[in-house]
Amino acid sequence: MRSKFRLFQSFGLKRKALVIFLLLVIVPTLGVGVVVQYKYGQILHEQFVDSTIRNLDAVANQLEEQTSMIEDIANYLIFDPALNAYLGADTSDYNEQRQSWKETVEGFLTFHLMSKTYIRSLAIEGYNGGRIEIGEPVTSDETRWLEEAAARQGRVVWSEGYTARSAWNGEVRVVSLFRVLNEYRNVSNPRGNLTIRLDESSIIRLLENQLYQGLGKVYVLGPAGERVVTTSGELQEDLVPQDALASLNERRVRYQTYEAGGQSYMTFSRQMPNTGWTILTAIPESTVNAQSVNVRLIMGAVLLAILLLAVLALVGFHYTIIRPILRLKNETNRVKLGDFSARVPVESKDEISDLNRKFNEMVLTIQQLIDHKYKLEIRERESELKLLQSQMDPHFLYNTLDMIRWTARLEKAGRTSQLIETLSRFFRSALSNGQYTTTIRQELEFVEAYLYLQQRRLGSRFRYALYTEHQIADAALLKTTIQPLVENFIKHGLNRKDKDNFIAVRCYKSGTAIHIDVEDNGQGIAPDQLERLRAALAQQDEPGGRSGALRNIHERLSIYFGSGCGLQLVASEPGGGTLVRLTIPDSNQWEGERLE
Repeated sequence: MRSKFRLFQSFGLKRKALVIFLLLVIVPTLGVGVVVQYKYGQILHEQFVDSTIRNLDAVANQLEEQTSMIEDIANYLIFDPALNAYLGADTSDYNEQRQSWKETVEGFLTFHLMSKTYIRSLAIEGYNGGRIEIGEPVTSDETRWLEEAAARQGRVVWSEGYTARSAWNGEVRVVSLFRVLNEYRNVSNPRGNLTIRLDESSIIRLLENQLYQGLGKVYVLGPAGERVVTTSGELQEDLVPQDALASLNERRVRYQTYEAGGQSYMTFSRQMPNTGWTILTAIPESTVNAQSVNVRLIMGAVLLAILLLAVLALVGFHYTIIRPILRLKNETNRVKLGDFSARVPVESKDEISDLNRKFNEMVLTIQQLIDHKYKLEIRERESELKLLQSQMDPHFLYNTLDMIRWTARLEKAGRTSQLIETLSRFFRSALSNGQYTTTIRQELEFVEAYLYLQQRRLGSRFRYALYTEHQIADAALLKTTIQPLVENFIKHGLNRKDKDNFIAVRCYKSGTAIHIDVEDNGQGIAPDQLERLRAALAQQDEPGGRSGALRNIHERLSIYFGSGCGLQLVASEPGGGTLVRLTIPDSNQWEGERLE
């Protein structure tokens, strides 16, 4: 394997392009074409099977609904008081009451006859000689099913399709329901026979709706395997529907390919529990395969056209890509050797020329980056030196403040000692050994130390309040983000003529974010100045002027925590105070990078 790869590496760019084209274009295209055609045939077959099963279920449900309605009519008639009275009355003499019962039953039957077009006629023949017949006058030898209905003593009997003589339309085909009407108060006492005849052609039209393009044949088989209804499709006589259904039942499937007379059939079945019928659909498999022949021919033509276009693309690739790349390779080798004066001539405006132009820009950028890297290293060394100095100064400051505090205690100056301790805690929180982040709790302690010192300086004219929800007290926050806002109020917002200057800091959770509101009752900000400050916060250039501190806090928060975080000037009115809001994510849900 390695020897073959080494042989390939020894090829020139042209030969490599040809080998790659054969291995990655022609062979895969042919393979994909064959696989696609095979899979396409499978998909068509599966879609046809799924579609036929859905159609068969829909037709069976509709036929089942129709037969259930017919059985519901028979059930209703058994409990109909008018019919029971009519069948139990003496028919030797005419009377109005008996005629009224008959008209009531006829009205009920007429309603169903008119609302259900698949019913040809309904007939009730009472054992007392009474007779009611609605619909098309039909005569036929129905003795076999009447005897079976009598033997079943009130249960429904469905016939298979048979020929009857109609006084209106001559010979017709019907499927009928037969049932003995028993007295509902005494079910062992039969009163008459009910016959409801359905139009076989309506059932056939319903069954043919589920056939694909009218191909194939549909059989409705009874519980004993007898043919109830058969559609008019043409199939070879070698297909025996009872055998096909037996094969489906034996395998316990609803679909299978069945061989009969040297031909394959796609057979589907669906049972109808209310009648005991089974619908069997048989479709020649050759008719389904014929539908995909044209599509396969089109796919083959498309595949051939793709191969021809790929050959043309290889030729164009050679003249427009490979040759310019070889020239670019030579100049790249010069850059590799450290010659940054290498340049590729730009002779046209196509993509290769644009690549050459970008190559020239890249070489120039590399030179600039090398120079910039040296400058950055110098600045980093200067920052390391400043950091070392900042780590030395706090120790001296802490020790000096502690010495002064203990001296004040020895001299019994308790208030002075407390002020010095607060100032020491303030500086210790401000420096905190160069750490970049803190918590809301620690930041508020830092702010409290600052405000306490200011309160001791200003006296009763100045009040403050700090508040935070307990569940967010340990949330991450950048150091020195609240104190500058408080200090800004002391410097610019404090009204020295007012005896009540108040500032409040409230930290609370809102959704997945944490809001820190700094609100005062100071002098406020003029509307035009407020707009300038808001515009400065929205700009991306370097901050300047009075907006520098606010802009610095906003940039630190947005860079560290991401978009949507930062500082917002919510409201401010001259003489009405100012509300500034900081927005940060909840550290329990924030998964961004934490800088130490």
